[in-house]
Amino acid sequence: IDLNLVDFVVRSAELDRSDLVLEIGTGTGSLTAHLARLAGSVLSVEIDPSFHQLAKETIGETSHVRLIHADVLENKNHLNPEVLTALREMMDTYQPQRLKLVANLPYAVATPVIANLLMTDLDIERMVVMV
Repeated sequence: IDLNLVDFVVRSAELDRSDLVLEIGTGTGSLTAHLARLAGSVLSVEIDPSFHQLAKETIGETSHVRLIHADVLENKNHLNPEVLTALREMMDTYQPQRLKLVANLPYAVATPVIANLLMTDLDIERMVVMV
């Protein structure tokens, strides 16, 4: 984990306690832990079961962080409804002032993920995306 990159991403997101962060690509949970320290709440989605388990161990029990093992895309034209439902539940629970995206996306899905997010009614204030 490049801590300089983690620091750059976190600074670029301009987080505070009134933010809800949708993180796509939890990985080991290292970035997630940094996001959780600054944001009011974090929903993090990881497709790989091994990384999801490792992130659960890294993050531990944290009330304002929810980890989901899922593909953020249902298909290339639709976001996964489970992810959208979880995001809306967190928005209802935490009443964030802002929604921000932090994502580490494979090249092959970067465009479909971003395009599908932009087509929702979600008001995402800032997107910090690594490809």
